[in-house]
Amino acid sequence: MLLIVVAGLFQIPNAALASTTNDSTSSSEGSLAVIQKNGVLKVGVAVNAPWVFRDSNGQWSGLEIDLLRQLAQDMGWKLDLVPASWQNSIEDLRAHHFDMLASGLSITPQRALLLKFSRPYGDYALGMVVNRQTIGMDDATKLQSGSSHTIGVLSGTVTAATTKEYFGQSKVVEIHDEIQAIKDVRAGKLDGFMAEEPVPTALAKTYPDQLRTLEVQTYGRTAHGFAVRRNDGDLLDVINAWLTYQQASGWLRSREDFWIHHPDWVQLTQ
Repeated sequence: MLLIVVAGLFQIPNAALASTTNDSTSSSEGSLAVIQKNGVLKVGVAVNAPWVFRDSNGQWSGLEIDLLRQLAQDMGWKLDLVPASWQNSIEDLRAHHFDMLASGLSITPQRALLLKFSRPYGDYALGMVVNRQTIGMDDATKLQSGSSHTIGVLSGTVTAATTKEYFGQSKVVEIHDEIQAIKDVRAGKLDGFMAEEPVPTALAKTYPDQLRTLEVQTYGRTAHGFAVRRNDGDLLDVINAWLTYQQASGWLRSREDFWIHHPDWVQLTQ
C-alpha cells in the first residue's frame, strides 16, 4: 500500500461558525491598548515549518518567528510566544489566549468570518515529495487514480482541502505532527508528503537518495498572513504598517530568501 502525506484552511467548527459575530471580549480596551500598557505582545504559534517550528534545541525558529521578533523589537514590546495547536488556535485567539496568531496561516474568506488577516507577506505553490522506493516511478496522474494509495495531510489546512479535491479517490489521512511526518516519509512509513513549497523541494534536496518531488503546482497557491481578532483593527493597522515598512526596506525579502529559497532549515528540525 502506498502512503502519501500532505501539509499547509483550518476546518471551522460549527460552533465557531454559529458565533462569527460573537467574538469573545473580556475588556472594553482593545488589544493594542493593552499591549502598549503592558509592553507585551502575546502570539499564538502552531508548528508549520519553515514558517514556525522548534529547532533541535527546542527553540522557536522559522520565517514568522524572525518577523515576530523584529516586530516586537521595532515596537518596543516584549514577545511572548504561546504554543497553540492547529485544531484549536482560531478559537484560542478569539478567546483572548493571545493577541495574534502566527502559523504559516493561509488567507481564506472562510477564516475571515472568524478573524482579521494582515496583508499577505508571501504566497506559496503546493508541492509533493515522495519516497523513491515506495512510490517508484508513479507520477501525480497515477496517484490521482487512487488504486491503493493513502495520502496524509496536515489536519485542517488549505492543502488538506486541495488534496481531498484532487486525490479524493485515494484514502486521505489527516496528521497533526508535521515533523514526525517528515521522518516517516523518509523512512518509508509514509510514501509521500504534500505541502506548501518550499517544504517538498527542500526535503528532496536534503535527502536526494530517499525522496523526490512530483509536479503538482497547478493545483494552486496559498497566501500567508498573520491574524488578529475581528475587533482588533487598531492592532492590525500597526502590523500592516510594519509589514509595508519592512517590505520596502528589503529586510522582509531577505528573511524570506533565507527561509524559503534555501533548504538549510530542514536540518534544524532534526
